[in-house]
Amino acid sequence: MLNLSPLRTAHRTARRAGRWTLVPCLVALVAGCQGRDLRPLNPCTISGVAEKVKVDNIENVDLLFMMDNSNSMSEEQVAIAREIPNLVRTLASGDVADPMTGMPDGEQDFPPVRSLHVGVVTSDMGTGGFLVPTCMDEANFGDDGILRTQGNVAISGCMATYPSFLEFRPADGGDPVAFASDVECVAVMGTNGCGFEQQLEATLKALTPSTSSITFAMGTVGHADGANAGFLRDDSLLTIIMITDEDDCSAIDPEIFNPSSTRYSGDLNLRCFQYPEAVYPVDRYIEGLLATRPNDPDLLVFAAITGIPEDINPDPDVPIDYAAILADDMMQEMVDPTMPTRLRPSCNRPGTGVAFPPRRIVQVAQGLTAAGANAIVQTICQDSYANAIQAVINKIADVLGGTCLPRSLTRDANGLVNCDVVEVLPAEGSVTSCGAIPGRTFLRTEVDELGNSHEVCQVQQIATGSDGLPVDGSPGWFYETGSADVMMRCPPERQQRISFTQPPATGTLVRLECLQTVGDNEGGVGIGSPCSADCSMANGRRDIMEFFPMGLGCETLSNTCQPMCASDADCAGGYVCYDGDGDGQSFCVNPTCGQT
Repeated sequence: MLNLSPLRTAHRTARRAGRWTLVPCLVALVAGCQGRDLRPLNPCTISGVAEKVKVDNIENVDLLFMMDNSNSMSEEQVAIAREIPNLVRTLASGDVADPMTGMPDGEQDFPPVRSLHVGVVTSDMGTGGFLVPTCMDEANFGDDGILRTQGNVAISGCMATYPSFLEFRPADGGDPVAFASDVECVAVMGTNGCGFEQQLEATLKALTPSTSSITFAMGTVGHADGANAGFLRDDSLLTIIMITDEDDCSAIDPEIFNPSSTRYSGDLNLRCFQYPEAVYPVDRYIEGLLATRPNDPDLLVFAAITGIPEDINPDPDVPIDYAAILADDMMQEMVDPTMPTRLRPSCNRPGTGVAFPPRRIVQVAQGLTAAGANAIVQTICQDSYANAIQAVINKIADVLGGTCLPRSLTRDANGLVNCDVVEVLPAEGSVTSCGAIPGRTFLRTEVDELGNSHEVCQVQQIATGSDGLPVDGSPGWFYETGSADVMMRCPPERQQRISFTQPPATGTLVRLECLQTVGDNEGGVGIGSPCSADCSMANGRRDIMEFFPMGLGCETLSNTCQPMCASDADCAGGYVCYDGDGDGQSFCVNPTCGQT
């Protein structure tokens, strides 16, 4: 039976209760209200300072398997191949397996992926020209982080060659089972690879463009825009699944692989342990992988199925305690007293073999998590990898199901925020009209650069109660804070998001535009700060007083700090002085708000 984490279960429960989370890639900028292309509900009672947040659906997933192809990995390759069909099916359908039955229930948990790229690299990066058993590649680079094209013809139905990456588009009517079989033909490549595994270096070289400052063995460059061109897309969710039974040995100095070296002595199997200065620091891989998603680390998932001791295999239901994993006795590297030519195993399961402490790989996962990316570590010492792959699926689903907002918004007295959500519908497909989606109002028609017409809809905003959830089941969107799901899935500094009770149609471009700033970046009081702060604390600041000499006060309609005024002369930039609620206190607003 497959198990969903409480995070995923909470998401499923929320969806059944009428809640869907926005699918965004967030890009925020502060702009004047003139830049808006919406019609606000109360145009002239809204602050003249706006924050516009563009939100794009994440429709593409680029999935890279890093397969250890050393001579101890035959069972593990077959075991992971058994789980690929479920992975592909789930991404294609958006339907996560039910936790009770382990089967899809026909209900969509996240928007299905429109395009899935799958590529495979191996841990074989050669030995810099030094010939050792299993590492006899005369080209010096092994498989070099280049996506595999060779099929395993020993498997029934497999071809001899495949494209450098495989693409699956559910809308084209492809068969996910047949696609998964093709992936298996490439991913189960056998165990003739070099015994010096350089898992992290292979992954990094596969995904790094030639224009990067990062270089590799003998001054070579990355393959992302060369041999592997087309695999990695700028707008995709990048998911890396690493399957290996040994720690990484990505070498700065290939001399460490030289059997006759006078610089590095001792057994070849122990050299990366004995000479840590000869391998790259793990920061190279943390920073290098983050560079693939420089503006949004949340669009990176790093999953390692590796030698985690079985008794501390992380529960995917809770955040990973990396420090506890790294401190565990079985994760400490030491020579095996029963076999002094190797390290002491960290786990050993009959049928899947022996594995060794993956300290460097865990440290990379730890660093990526700290930087805002998503990481999973699971033990390779288990009879089935179904639960490990399910943990990866759940993490992907959580990312596709929503991104937490970087800063908070301020609710007004009615439980609403000064924001609009609009959707630009696809020109073709099953839903192309605002009238076909509950909670939408037609705004206008836009024509794209290809001449295709798209309806643009405004989505109804729903007020929320003290629990952070909608007060009724009306179709539309709401600003979600304080709920158990937000507290669980969003980090402490980003515990807010936009959610839907009626989800956007597949292929829709979603935009969130807020006619308020969301507080000072440094934590101080500014225009748009909630009135719970002392608005007068901003008075005297040059950036405020230069444009609004009367300073800030609490504007009760928006419940935010806004520029006060006695006349239009107190308002900069063409804004006018206006008393929106008739209480005798006027604020600077933009009279053009509401014009398209």
